[in-house]
Amino acid sequence: MAGRVAGRRGFGVCVGRTHNRAPGTRQGGRAQGPALALALGEATRKRRGVVARAAAEAVASLEAFPHCEIFEVRAIVRPWRQETVVSALLDVGVRGLTVSEVKGIGVQGAKRERSLGREYGGGANDLVDKTQISIVVSREQVQVVCAAVINSARTGEIGDGKLFIHPCVDVVRIRTKERGAVDGAN
Repeated sequence: MAGRVAGRRGFGVCVGRTHNRAPGTRQGGRAQGPALALALGEATRKRRGVVARAAAEAVASLEAFPHCEIFEVRAIVRPWRQETVVSALLDVGVRGLTVSEVKGIGVQGAKRERSLGREYGGGANDLVDKTQISIVVSREQVQVVCAAVINSARTGEIGDGKLFIHPCVDVVRIRTKERGAVDGAN
């Protein structure tokens, strides 16, 4: 740890040495301060643009339920994509969701996955760890939510997950007994 300030792993700052690096970056070229804010803002704008373009094309068909105004979108995704998916959903205006750890076997089978030094899945008959994200939205939001999940969870490999869209008969807020499309402000 010589020459480093103790702190979060991977974010040490060099002390007493000079390095040739771009202004606004830390050792290793990581952005900080205004450079970081600029990079994060650009990433968010790009993600919103991709989601908006994908939402223009219909992802899910709701024709079978012409009178239903509320739907549950249930996404089963890789555990290490959870943070990205939740962030994308918040970016498109989702105010409430539920996340659960689930296990299952699909086309991928019981193959082991490795990400960020952690193993998911196991032997021949073991179930594969996945994350389930459940979002209840109005009919108008279904396409945008589906596009946000697909664009943020997709790696292009077997095991990316599935989306399930279910009609909801009603939603009741327990505290106020309010029914129908529940506003997130209260």
